[in-house]
Amino acid sequence: MSGSKADTKKKKTAMEAAASYLADRMRTIAELRKYLGNRDYTNKEIDETVSELIGLRYLDDYQYALRYYEYNYEKKRGMKRAARELAEKGVDRETIRNAGEDFIYENSIDEYEMALELARKELVREVDDRLVARVARKLESRGFANDVIIRVLEQMRRWDREDYN
Repeated sequence: MSGSKADTKKKKTAMEAAASYLADRMRTIAELRKYLGNRDYTNKEIDETVSELIGLRYLDDYQYALRYYEYNYEKKRGMKRAARELAEKGVDRETIRNAGEDFIYENSIDEYEMALELARKELVREVDDRLVARVARKLESRGFANDVIIRVLEQMRRWDREDYN
């Protein structure tokens, strides 16, 4: 008998593998598909597993996106960054847009005020071009939209004129 324990060990079903993967945290549909695909499950197995998990509400890209916007908001990051990262995770553009709009509406989010608060923390000295550039880079890296950044920089220059004139 040449059969060892490793030979007789059954491979997990796609559903079992998916359940293990989803046990840690929420995942996108694309993340789960990639995970299962990397473990040599067939397209049919993957499709059936994903469909069943969507039906059971264990997979929901819209809910994932809402939670992701919430997480980014708590980290003082802009909507643009969250949207980009969601796209990288395989969430479709319409879901990203809908979840973003709903999150802003339901939570009365004002990105301008968020960005302005971050800029205020940088005002420890007179506003100069280096400070303005640093704040602009910081806000851009946090994912704020260009129009929000421009408004914040204009406000910083007004504060400077008020404080130093």
